[in-house]
Amino acid sequence: MKTMKMAIYIMLALFLSGMASCGSEDSINPIPELGNPPFDLPCGEEGSLEELIYSVYEKYGSFVLYDFDQTEFYTTWNGRTVYWYAPVKSGNKDHVAQMVTFMLEKVFAGYPEAFIAKFLPKKIYLVDSICNTSSYNKSNLVNTLVTNNHGLAVSNVGVKMEAFTDSDWDAMNTGIVTAIMSNIYNTMTVPDEFFALVTYQFIYMFDEEEDADPEGEFDAYHYVLYTNGFVGSNAFLEYGYFMPHKDGDDLGDYLSFLMSTPKSEMDRIFARFDIVKQRAFLIADFMVKEMEMDPVALQNSFCPNDPLPVGYFDKE
Repeated sequence: MKTMKMAIYIMLALFLSGMASCGSEDSINPIPELGNPPFDLPCGEEGSLEELIYSVYEKYGSFVLYDFDQTEFYTTWNGRTVYWYAPVKSGNKDHVAQMVTFMLEKVFAGYPEAFIAKFLPKKIYLVDSICNTSSYNKSNLVNTLVTNNHGLAVSNVGVKMEAFTDSDWDAMNTGIVTAIMSNIYNTMTVPDEFFALVTYQFIYMFDEEEDADPEGEFDAYHYVLYTNGFVGSNAFLEYGYFMPHKDGDDLGDYLSFLMSTPKSEMDRIFARFDIVKQRAFLIADFMVKEMEMDPVALQNSFCPNDPLPVGYFDKE
């Protein structure tokens, strides 16, 4: 078992080091929108696509666009490089409605409404396909992309959706959430201590017997995950390893953890893993001071049956 794990570790290390050498040299930071874009959205008839799109605007203040002029998509506040994309093909309104419903019922519903309303990009472009480069290249096609005009492009809207598996929908969910979280990470000052408290290895190995929780409270994966200060990862449980999230994804994990974890579960984790508690308290303070949001109120709205008390994150 140890020999196989070491082989996996070496192969992943070589793969990831190669990825790092050919990655983008220039990150894209969202630029805050100067007010809402000037779109007229019809309320639509009951059960119509227009009504569905209007419900997103009414609830979160964001515009879902699937039939838009290229000049709108290519308008940026900072004149940065634009992206190649193919618009949604005509006759795909049902697929547009399916994607909007997915975002409303699956993606956005996983977070408190006030959080999504504040940090969801103001414009959500639904497209057939999009590249993270200015010209088409099949290898550069992506599911989601944060645009330079404080927007979010969501791809594959069309007949491709008919072949989507659960993993495809999960990847779409992750992409949309990552876009929301990156908007926070790239525009706000996250405390350095939050990142300094952990070690971002390529992978962490765990064995159900060798790394078993001595108190039998957590499985080996979560015991190793929490021991090292993480609350989320790309986990490959059948192979006994996980890849910890970094930077904005790590921040996103903690934001999700604070807003959606019942008090009894949070108490249980904090009692055993002080590093998780330290990092969580730092992000709770970040939410109050930088994001101007109350983590306790957000958790209460999402976990009304097991809420945190007022002052839960006050320093002891």
